[in-house]
Amino acid sequence: MASFDVLIAGAGPAGCATALSLADFAPNLQVGLVDGSVARHAGIGEAVPPPIRPVLVHLGVWDAFIAAGHCPSYRTVAAWGDSRLASNEFVFHAQQAGWRLDRTVFDAMLVQAATSRGAMHLRSKVVALAHREAAWHVSLSDGTAHSARFVVDATGRAATVARRCSFRAVNLDTLVGCCLQAASRSEGTEGVMIETFAEGWWYTAAVPRRGRVIACMTDADRVRPLGLSCGEGLVRLLAETKYVQQVVDISRPIGRLRIFPAGSRRLQGKTTLPLLCVGDAAMCYDPVSGQGIIKALRSGIFASYAVGDFLRNGDVRGLSRYDLMVSREFAAYREVLRDYYTQEKRWPNQPFWRRRTAAATTSCEETLERF
Repeated sequence: MASFDVLIAGAGPAGCATALSLADFAPNLQVGLVDGSVARHAGIGEAVPPPIRPVLVHLGVWDAFIAAGHCPSYRTVAAWGDSRLASNEFVFHAQQAGWRLDRTVFDAMLVQAATSRGAMHLRSKVVALAHREAAWHVSLSDGTAHSARFVVDATGRAATVARRCSFRAVNLDTLVGCCLQAASRSEGTEGVMIETFAEGWWYTAAVPRRGRVIACMTDADRVRPLGLSCGEGLVRLLAETKYVQQVVDISRPIGRLRIFPAGSRRLQGKTTLPLLCVGDAAMCYDPVSGQGIIKALRSGIFASYAVGDFLRNGDVRGLSRYDLMVSREFAAYREVLRDYYTQEKRWPNQPFWRRRTAAATTSCEETLERF
């Protein structure tokens, strides 16, 4: 049995950022990083915008990131609200370049950096926990048991730790991604490509060494009617696109079709326990925002300050400030997301787009959890 000051459940970007930032901000704290991932799979977040650089510099992993062979990306192109393909050039941004990630390499780099700076890497997952006698008592799937003064939930959308503590997830929508990897017809210089259609929108980006990620984004109840639960339906709908089909070689798939929840979500609940949620465990962003990975890293950084102040000084104000920050960021995100979706006016009577117009006047609390 090991005793930790901070036990972080989840070793994705949010969990690793928490551990890395704690190593700088509160180096005397003993940190455990529980990594329950048997294998990491490519998801829709395979490209990050230019603001990723200062965040990685702050975490001290920029040099390792550059050495990992990720591909620079200088633009995002989108046919959204118009049939024409418009380009958002990063050259006008202060950082000038985004990146197309090899996500497996990216995640492994963060884990290696966190462990090299003192975090204990526990290749397991949390199966039970309880708070008693001023400490967390945590059981892992490998049969070991540990104690911790503070727990950080970085388990992603599942939020497995927080849910055990009576938090609940509230969805704004039921967006899902029907995702496939395939060979690419281009070298990826177009960057991320997005194209809307009557039932949702398409996303594609070339990724280093692994072809191209392609995803058809729609609502969960439209997957079966559209035939998206099998590869044939995806191929049929892809053939109807104007731009996406030009860069995807669908005849050469890599792996299987996967369907995963991708909607906006906010975890809600109050607790006096020494527990914080970071990354997707706290809030999930629509992939169209392109902010998921940056949001995860930033939340880990700010959470580390709150946790460090609490454990070293008994200062609870940082925990309240962190919760307030998360709430304000999610509220601002919702407003921007609503405005972006309402720019597409070509299919006002189609369920996907009608729901997002109606969502402009629907509160998060009125949307029931469906996943």
